[in-house]
Amino acid sequence: MRSIRSNLVLWTVGALAVGVVIVLAVTYVLTRNQLGKVFDEELKQVALAVHLREDWQDRRLRIARPGFFLSVRAYDKNGRVYFETALPSFPHEMPQTHEEGHAFIGTAQGTWRVYTHVTDEGSVQVGQPVASRDTLARDLSVRVLMPMVLLIPLLVALIAWLLGRGLEPLRETSQLVSDRDAARLDPLPTANVPLELKPLVQQINALLARLDESLGAQRRFLADAAHELRSPVAALSLQVQLAARAHSDAARHAALAELARGTERARRLVQQLLDYARLEPGVPAAPLARLDLAPLVRQVVGAAAPRAEELAVDLGAEAPDHIAMRGYEPELRSLIENLVDNALRYVPPGGTVTVAAKRAGAEVELAVTDTGPGIPVSERSKVFERFHRVPGDATPGTGLGLAIVKKIVERHHGSISLSDAHPGSAHPGLAVRIRFPAERIEAAAELTPA
Repeated sequence: MRSIRSNLVLWTVGALAVGVVIVLAVTYVLTRNQLGKVFDEELKQVALAVHLREDWQDRRLRIARPGFFLSVRAYDKNGRVYFETALPSFPHEMPQTHEEGHAFIGTAQGTWRVYTHVTDEGSVQVGQPVASRDTLARDLSVRVLMPMVLLIPLLVALIAWLLGRGLEPLRETSQLVSDRDAARLDPLPTANVPLELKPLVQQINALLARLDESLGAQRRFLADAAHELRSPVAALSLQVQLAARAHSDAARHAALAELARGTERARRLVQQLLDYARLEPGVPAAPLARLDLAPLVRQVVGAAAPRAEELAVDLGAEAPDHIAMRGYEPELRSLIENLVDNALRYVPPGGTVTVAAKRAGAEVELAVTDTGPGIPVSERSKVFERFHRVPGDATPGTGLGLAIVKKIVERHHGSISLSDAHPGSAHPGLAVRIRFPAERIEAAAELTPA
């Protein structure tokens, strides 16, 4: 692969070559036209200068003039040839013309340019082969352009040197980038950077900033994940020790039951960490496809029904037969599962949780409402941050559920809002409403089997 410098040199040399050809062609045409005017005038002047002489009558002369560039032939008024030049001579088939002026006459030897001067005594023809004009025009054009052709190698060397000097800032910028290691994400200096390179350097700096932000987010995520995993792992270790030291079957069963709950909490935390990591920026998003949201809602609610029954919570689903939209089913399933899990953890016994999905005009709306304590207005913008817990909240949880929900909604180009489910009530509850844009909705008939 050639360098920019090599490409520029080649293009410049090619442009020079094309320019030389164009100049040669234009010079040839202009020179030929100018020579034609000069020789036409010379033909005329020679014809006017030739007079029929009395002593040439009754005799036919052939005048030999070596090197003479023009051919001359004189006729009397009866068409008899008075004289003609021998070198160069007119072709034998050259006809006599009787009209004053210039003319092109074709012969077996090529086209001739002829001037005819007509008088009372007769006529004089002065001619010249057109090919001789062309040859002279080519010779003059080549002589004019020869110095330029000889200068081309010098121009190429000079252009290559100038391009090398001109591209030096690009080499220096490239060196700055290549000297960086993975740990250096500070911006490249923009001082003394040429105007043409400044947009490129600015884009590189913007990329470095985004990369630094992404890596920082990953480092914070790993640190938070390690911190969050430390507690359940320590609790599991303690529960294992308690189970091993139990002196009775009842104590052992209690320890094992607590160990099972701790294992489930740890599994849930690990699963949510994996889900959140898959939603991080830079991870390719899965393609959205046509799906029916209604059966997905019913499936998630049905899977959570045993847990709701154990907690004495009334869990229900409200969805029509078909709600067609575009989305990625595993992510939408995770979204609904996280919302239902959050609601079941906060709703007291005897409360209700409702998952509703419907068409709202040109949009699809998914809403999860409950009769729990709700979320203070001041905290509603913060609960979408990972590992964020409402101050004073002692309910077991990871602080990742709503963060995962928010990212899934963004991946589906939707919007999410939090509000009181029952405003003014002692238990205002929480209503989570998600809307998907109209352009993501497909006709329900497309999902209906034929």
